[in-house]
Amino acid sequence: MDRTYHKKDKYLTMDSKKIRALLTIAESKSITSAAEKLGYTQPGLTNMMNSLETELGLELLIRGKNGAKLSPYALELLPFFNSFLEADRELVSSAERIIEKYKYSLRIGAYSSVARCWLPSILSNYRGSNVKTETELTVTGIRSLYGNVKNGQLDCAIVSLREELLGDLRWIPLHSDELLAVVPLDLAWSRDDFPLEKFDGEEFLMPSGGFDMDILPALNGGGHQSGAIVRYTNLDDAAIISMVSHDLGFSILSELVVQGIAENVRLLKLSPPTFRELGIIISPEWESDSNLRNFVRCAQETVDTMYA
Repeated sequence: MDRTYHKKDKYLTMDSKKIRALLTIAESKSITSAAEKLGYTQPGLTNMMNSLETELGLELLIRGKNGAKLSPYALELLPFFNSFLEADRELVSSAERIIEKYKYSLRIGAYSSVARCWLPSILSNYRGSNVKTETELTVTGIRSLYGNVKNGQLDCAIVSLREELLGDLRWIPLHSDELLAVVPLDLAWSRDDFPLEKFDGEEFLMPSGGFDMDILPALNGGGHQSGAIVRYTNLDDAAIISMVSHDLGFSILSELVVQGIAENVRLLKLSPPTFRELGIIISPEWESDSNLRNFVRCAQETVDTMYA
């Protein structure tokens, strides 16, 4: 480890190897004996000490026929040498702990619907072959997930494909998730599909989390310019469904989103049919990471099995 200190108009680069060697000489009372302990040649260790003395501008060793010992200057500096080496050990130890942490951890982002319906099975599959790996899960909206993968706060995320957010990220497809009209249970409508025109003039409840990026294109699909009265909300999926069940408006949610929570509402296919593409985004710099590759493989296998 190197440390650079400013002294007047020059910089001193402190090398922990040199300081450790100096203290080994002091303990051995001999440059020759210290060289044997450290695996250096005697001339090599002598040159190292000469270099350290030159850097500090002080004589550090008193050398004689009977060996070598610390000079008064070195004795005065001894507490600082020891502190320096302790800091060096702590720095190396901390770096090793961080390496181990990230070597055996995987930070995953996902929508709440993905976390609820897919991730339990995916992680069960993944941990079966990656028992040492810890997983950290972040559930948030679409813009945050893309942003957090780009800035390195997440290793990957399961999201819907948005070309305008993708940038340099790698996209790995998983599933085409159909978007459905969510309407009140007592709505007078006999067909199994729901034309986009039927939203015109109706209160439309837009979920939170940036999902308007998926829903607005669907609402205006097929060349139709929607006349729905869009109400942007801070509501989650279950709350949107509850609002619709109380005749407070219509909405569009995906098949995955409504899975297991679509009580007291009707779910109708859109006309024309509309899908969002769900997949995994990762940063190109992490493509070779074995933990990430294993997670992608497990996700693909699990989702393929679910929709086989």
